[in-house]
Amino acid sequence: MFYDQYKFEQLVRTTLTITDEQEIETLLQCFQNAVAGNMEAMVDIALFHRSYELYGAMSVWLKRAAQLGYNDAQYELANCYIEGLGVEENEQEALRLYTCAAEQGHADAANNLADMYFNGEGVDVNEELAFSWFTRAADAGVVEAMFSLGIMCEQGLGMETDKQRAFSYYIQAAEGGYVDAQYRVGTVYFEGLLGQPQNYDAALEWFERAATQFNIDSIYNIGYFYEHGIGVTQNTEKAIRYYKQASLLGDYHAKLNIAELYEQGNGIAVNHLEAEKWREAAIQQIGEADFD
Repeated sequence: MFYDQYKFEQLVRTTLTITDEQEIETLLQCFQNAVAGNMEAMVDIALFHRSYELYGAMSVWLKRAAQLGYNDAQYELANCYIEGLGVEENEQEALRLYTCAAEQGHADAANNLADMYFNGEGVDVNEELAFSWFTRAADAGVVEAMFSLGIMCEQGLGMETDKQRAFSYYIQAAEGGYVDAQYRVGTVYFEGLLGQPQNYDAALEWFERAATQFNIDSIYNIGYFYEHGIGVTQNTEKAIRYYKQASLLGDYHAKLNIAELYEQGNGIAVNHLEAEKWREAAIQQIGEADFD
């Protein structure tokens, strides 16, 4: 049934209620190409089914293309085995498929394969192999792999500790838009770590970049900068603004800081009602039994 064009068209027109004729024609042509053996089209049809949570059909098409050696299909099918979508969860099969795809140069597969070796998922932990595959993924531009290499270099996992190299990987990942790396670079500059001089301006810049991606710790830190005038002019109103953003994302420390600022009134009017409201919100979040 998965290769029956009539049934596929019925699925598209009735079950999925797609009404754009041009879109339908494009899908039907893609389906024909997949049936004819075009591996890229097979993956496209598989991902189309995935977008509608039709995981059984998705896995059938991915298996067909993966068996033909198509690395994109091997990668996507490995993801299915990790998540249990359309197939039973199977870390060993995912490992095999990631390996096949990575050996053909699939960068994301190399990164996921490295993760499996690093965390011991479906295989014994092997930090040296993890480092090797992360390196291949990073060289192909995977920013998550760059960040992972930074951690490994900093902590001496799979290699000798190398703080300069760690910072280099963190910077590459941060400049590539990886939010965890942006936060880490901000922290490095804030504390003067990894052989870098303490630089509050640079720290604030990286925290601000991470904050645009809603990194809660970066948002909190910006509030801290403004509260204490670190690298910026002290501004309690701005501090509260950032602390409120962090609190909305679930940071109870930010709630407590807001309460203290309203109690102290440093640069703002003292407001005991607001202070009590924010303190109660913090207590409710962490539980009164655990509150010190």
